[in-house]
Amino acid sequence: MNRKGKSGRMTLPLLGMITFLLFSLVSGTLGPVAEAAGTTYYVDSSLGSDSSSGTSEITAWKTLSKVNSVTFGPGDRVLLKAGEVWSNQYLDFLGSGTEGSPITVDRYGTGSKPVIHFGNTSVNGEGFGIRLRNVSYWEINNLEITSGQQATDMRRSGVLVVGEGTGAGNFRHIYIKNLNIHDVFGTDRRTGGINIYARGANTAPESTWDGILIENNTIVNVADTGIQTMTDAFSNSAWTHKFDAFRNVVIRGNDVEQIHRDGILVRASVSPLIEYNTTRSIGEACNVDTSVVSYLDHIAVVAAQWAYYTTGAVFQYNEASDTRKLEGDGQPWDFDVEVRGSIYQYNYSHDNQGGTLLVMNNTDNNIFRYNISQNDLDGNGAFNLISGGGNLYVYNNVIYRSGTQNQALTHASNTGMAYYSNNIFYNGASGQYTNSPRMTYDHNSFYGLNSSVPSDPYKIVGDPKFVSPNTATGLNSADGYKLASSSPLINTGVAIATNGGLDYFHNTLYNGVPDIGAFEFQGTVAQPITLFQDNFEDNDYSGWTTSGGTWSVADDGTKGLSQSLASGEALAYAGDASWRDYTYSARLKLLTATGNVGLVFRYADASNYYMFRLNDALDKVELYKKTAGTLTMVSSAAVAVLPGQWTDVSVAVNGNIITAFVGGVQLIQWTDTAVQPAGGKIGIRMHTSAARIDDVKVIQ
Repeated sequence: MNRKGKSGRMTLPLLGMITFLLFSLVSGTLGPVAEAAGTTYYVDSSLGSDSSSGTSEITAWKTLSKVNSVTFGPGDRVLLKAGEVWSNQYLDFLGSGTEGSPITVDRYGTGSKPVIHFGNTSVNGEGFGIRLRNVSYWEINNLEITSGQQATDMRRSGVLVVGEGTGAGNFRHIYIKNLNIHDVFGTDRRTGGINIYARGANTAPESTWDGILIENNTIVNVADTGIQTMTDAFSNSAWTHKFDAFRNVVIRGNDVEQIHRDGILVRASVSPLIEYNTTRSIGEACNVDTSVVSYLDHIAVVAAQWAYYTTGAVFQYNEASDTRKLEGDGQPWDFDVEVRGSIYQYNYSHDNQGGTLLVMNNTDNNIFRYNISQNDLDGNGAFNLISGGGNLYVYNNVIYRSGTQNQALTHASNTGMAYYSNNIFYNGASGQYTNSPRMTYDHNSFYGLNSSVPSDPYKIVGDPKFVSPNTATGLNSADGYKLASSSPLINTGVAIATNGGLDYFHNTLYNGVPDIGAFEFQGTVAQPITLFQDNFEDNDYSGWTTSGGTWSVADDGTKGLSQSLASGEALAYAGDASWRDYTYSARLKLLTATGNVGLVFRYADASNYYMFRLNDALDKVELYKKTAGTLTMVSSAAVAVLPGQWTDVSVAVNGNIITAFVGGVQLIQWTDTAVQPAGGKIGIRMHTSAARIDDVKVIQ
C-alpha cells in the first residue's frame, strides 16, 4: 500500500449524493468549482521591506506583522523564503478562501524550511507560531515553528486553529502539512503542537469543522499534547456538538515524539481516520531546563493515539512506543469514554509501559484486530478493560512477550462482553489469563510459560512457529510474525464476517479457512504426512502386537479392533519406535460400565510410555506416564464418558508438550519437564475393561 498516497475516506452516502446533484442541477453549479486566481505574496526576513508591494521576490515583505495586517482572499498565496528566520514573530492570519480556491502558505526558494521562532510573544496572553482564528479554506505547508524554552507561564501552541467569539461558526478545509514543530511549551492541555480548538464558555457561539487534514508533520519536544482536536463542549451545557464538532478529519503520516501529555488525540469526531503516524516517548517526556520551564502540568495518565467522545474512528498502520505509565494508563491505544463503533487495525506497538489496549467506560461495539504488540510492558496488563464498558471484539492479533511481564494478558469489563478470537498469545513471560462470564475465547493460540490457559474449547497450545519472532523494528518490518508453512495455526481459525478484508501484511482475507494471528498464510501449506492408518475394514489386524486380553476384528456397523476380556491388562500397539512428534487420533468405544480405555503413545516398551484414557468410573479423562514400570497420573479433566458410544479421541506430542482432545475439544495440555520417552509407537490399553478402537490415524 502507498504509505501516504491514499486518504481512505468513504464516499458520500447515496442520499447525500443525490441531494447534492439535484441542488447542483437547480443552481447551475454542477461540475468543478471555479478556482480564483488570487495573488502571491513573498516574505523575506533579510532583504524584504514592508513598504514594498510583496507581490514578487524582489518586492518581498520583511516581517510577519505585515502579513498579519492583510486580509487574504480566495486563491491567495503567502510564501516565506527558504532558509530565513523570523524571531519573536508569529503569523495570525485574516480572511478565508473558498471551495476550490483555498489560501495557501508555503515556502519559496531553496534551502531549509523557513523558521518562525515566536519566542515569548503572545496575543491576549496566548502564544502561537501560526493562528487561524474563525477562518476556512487554509492550507499551511513546509514551515518550521518553535518558541524555545520560555520562563513565562502561558498557553502556547505551534499551530492554533481556533473558533471563538464573534465570527465563530462552521469552518471548513484546514490543511496542515509538512511542518516541523519543536520545543513549544504550554501550560495546560489546551496547548501543544497542532491544536484544533472550539473555544467558548456559557452562551458563547459554538464552532465546528468539516475537512481537517494534518499530514506529514514532525512534532518533537512539545507540551502539552502533540496533535489534538479540542472542544469546550464537555464543560458547556449550552453546546450541542459533544460528539460531532469535527468531521472528515484525517491525521496521517506524522511523527510525534517527546510529548508532555498525549501523542495524538481526537475528540468529538465523526469517523476520523488516523493512519501511518508514529509516536514515541509520550508522557512527561519533554526535554527542558526546569529552572526555566517550571510550569508544566502534573500529568497522571496518558495514551499515545486515542479518541474521546467519538464514533466510527479508524486508527490504522500506526506505530507507538515508549508510552509512559505515570499514575495509570500508559497504553499506545485507547478506546476512551464514549467511543463507539471504532477500530484499531494493522498497528504495531512495542515497549509501552501500560500494556497494549485501554478500554474505558461508556464504550461499545469497538474492534481491535490484526495488530502486533511486541514486548509491550504490563503496568495494567496487556488489555485493560475498565468497569462500565460495552462490547469489545478482539481478534487476529499477536501479543508477544519475552520479558518480565507478570500481569494478565486478557481482561473483561463488568458490563458488555469481550470476545477474543483467533489471537496469538506468545507468553514468554509469566503473565496469565482471565476467565469471566463477561468474556469468551474462540480459536486462540496460547503458547509459552502458561501454568494454565483460558477456557477456549478450540485453543491451540503448541508453538505457533513464527518465521522469526521478536525481530520487528518498526511497522513495516514485522515479517517475523508471519507463520511458517509448518505452523499449526494455518487454516485453524474461525471466520469473522466483517473482518476488514486484509491482514496486517495487506493480504486479502481469507485464503481458505482462516488462520490464527495477524497473518493470513499465502503460500503452499505443508500437508501432514500420514505415518500410519488402519480402519480394520480388511478384517485384518496383523500389523498390531497384542498383550493380554482377547482380540479380534468385530463388526457393529463398522469394523474395529475389539478386546472382549474384562479382566487384567490388555494392550495392543503398532507403528515405529522412531516416531517422535505426531498427532494420534482414533475412535474409542468403551464396552464395560465404570471401565476405562485409552490411547497409548510414544510407546518404547511395556514399561515406558504415555497414555490418555477415558475413565467412566470418575467421568474423567486422565493423562498417565509410565516410567521404568511405574504408572503415574500427571493430569486429568472432567468429561462425560459414555460407554457403548464411539468417542473421538486424539493426542498431539510436540517435544515435551502433550495436548489431548475429546470430541475436538482440548481438555489437557501438559509439559513433561523430566526425562521422557522421546519417541515410540502408538496403541490402545485398558484394564479390567472391554473396548474397541477404529479409524486409527497417525500424522506428522
